Amino acid sequence: MQDREIIEKLEDLIKEAIKSVIERLAIEERSLYLEEPPETKGNGFYSRSLLTKYGPIEGLMVPRTRDGNFRAQILPPPRRRAGLDLGEAVLALYASGASTRAVSRFIETIYGAYYSPASISRLTEVAEDQIESWRKRRLSEEYFALYLDATFLPVRRGTVAREPVYLALGIRRDGTREIVGFWTSGGEGESALVYQEIFNELRERGLKRIEVVIGDGLSGLKEAVLRVYPGARFQRCVLHSLKYSLRKVRRSHREALAQDLRKIYRAGRRSEALEAFRAFKARWQGKYPEVVKHWEENLEDLLVFLEYPEPIRNYIYTTNQLERLIKEVKRRTKVIEVFCEPGALYKVVYLVLRGLEEKYRSRKLRGFEDLMEEGLLSCGHS
Repeated sequence: MQDREIIEKLEDLIKEAIKSVIERLAIEERSLYLEEPPETKGNGFYSRSLLTKYGPIEGLMVPRTRDGNFRAQILPPPRRRAGLDLGEAVLALYASGASTRAVSRFIETIYGAYYSPASISRLTEVAEDQIESWRKRRLSEEYFALYLDATFLPVRRGTVAREPVYLALGIRRDGTREIVGFWTSGGEGESALVYQEIFNELRERGLKRIEVVIGDGLSGLKEAVLRVYPGARFQRCVLHSLKYSLRKVRRSHREALAQDLRKIYRAGRRSEALEAFRAFKARWQGKYPEVVKHWEENLEDLLVFLEYPEPIRNYIYTTNQLERLIKEVKRRTKVIEVFCEPGALYKVVYLVLRGLEEKYRSRKLRGFEDLMEEGLLSCGHS
């Protein structure tokens, strides 16, 4: 990656974090202001922009009071055009895990404004409370589809290891999407036991019915789904199986084998897919029995998507919807080579997901709403 691209990614991440931190510090300032006489009350927020050395930040929500005398010291007056050097503080809060005392000293040095370590502690506690409030929020009673997968990010716990961050994305029957949540476990490998805990938590948060769950081939994942949602269908990601298969064959055979597999998962009807599989088995059984066995043993789960109307099959047969979200998380966190402790990772992932949330909520996937209006999409499984 070119240095300029790395810098731009860092600047994007820092600007998002700057906005969040400034808004929280400003709210903390107002809380301290309201503790002093004469008595007044909060009076909502106003929006302003801020020029920083990382570029302009739009839509900052700044708190105000009824008496009109409160001004957040963390923000320069609007007439100032000087750059705001809060990047180090942001990284200290969200990535480096610096102590509250160190953050307090930094802000005082840069701004000439004193924030006690106790005040910084209150800020970080509020941030943690906000994360938990979002993660434990009530969910819709049903989703048509739920995608599950994990990505791995480097965390230091004495030594550095890449640990899984589990993510879930839901699609409603009208095609709207919701980032359902994320989870960390501290282990170094993806675990079906963690997925079992995730499904139990989703049930507790109000999710009663799922039509189809889409995931990879992790051992025990399907069983974890069905223990909590016994009526749900499980679609094994076709793309994961395709990639697995192509890794097992010689380079000279990959194109031909991929074409034969494509006839299976691109079939218009289940009967056509089964016929294509029989042809695939007859051709490749002698050369690649392990690949043929993989498809034969998992064929039922790989072809679940064919039970649904053709306009939405492309959304069901792979985890691509969630993979795009994961790709964005990794893009925005790539500039942080190692998270110095799990709490830093937790906050950054939350920050990224909340930044993407509105985009996912506001855009509908094509085909779902029309099928729903025609009564062709059900979601009655619990």
